[in-house]
Amino acid sequence: MVKHPPYSAELRNLYWMLRYYRGRSSAARRRYYRYIEAEKNRLFLAGFDKKEIVLLCRYLANPRNIHAESAFLAYASQYRLEL
Repeated sequence: MVKHPPYSAELRNLYWMLRYYRGRSSAARRRYYRYIEAEKNRLFLAGFDKKEIVLLCRYLANPRNIHAESAFLAYASQYRLEL
């Protein structure tokens, strides 16, 4: 189980909605991809580590992917002591 960073609440919500609309409405999926891109850009401009955001998004896109989870946790534990 991954303990999510405090800045990831909006991304978690957006990726949950994206997974919900998988196989349903392609217009809604495109809309959530745009929201995710805007949120990622906001975090990049706020000064968060780009690789950490990319690894977090990879994990959030499919939380059952154990390789994405382990890659995120390894990187986060290497550079962030608080997780």
